[in-house]
Amino acid sequence: MDFARRDNGSIVIGWLTKLMVATAIIGLVLFDSLSIGAARLGASDDANTAAEAASSDFRQNHNVQSAYQAALETLPSDSETIPARRFVVQPDGTIDLVLHRTTTTLVVHRIGPLKKYALVTVHAVAAPATL
Repeated sequence: MDFARRDNGSIVIGWLTKLMVATAIIGLVLFDSLSIGAARLGASDDANTAAEAASSDFRQNHNVQSAYQAALETLPSDSETIPARRFVVQPDGTIDLVLHRTTTTLVVHRIGPLKKYALVTVHAVAAPATL
């Protein structure tokens, strides 16, 4: 029997193709997951910075609008927003805010049912400094 003529490599090519497709899909899922996780960490830091800036401004000016503007000015990108209705100044001067960040991913933000995972929402609170 002539094995060289019978073996055309289709089994190896088919197996290799399946392996490459599976690796690509797993890679996309991991990349998007890491992107969303990193966005959550960054948004948390940005929310805390915004809350601290608002708390400091409110302590000096006692003006809610001025404190809200101070919080907005600390945001480093246009993908982050602080909704005005989610910015609250407590009676004791504590700032309570929610920050929304839209994350750009390879796949998640392009698929309708998955778009909600590309929107990261974090909560931050900053108490007034005690002297």
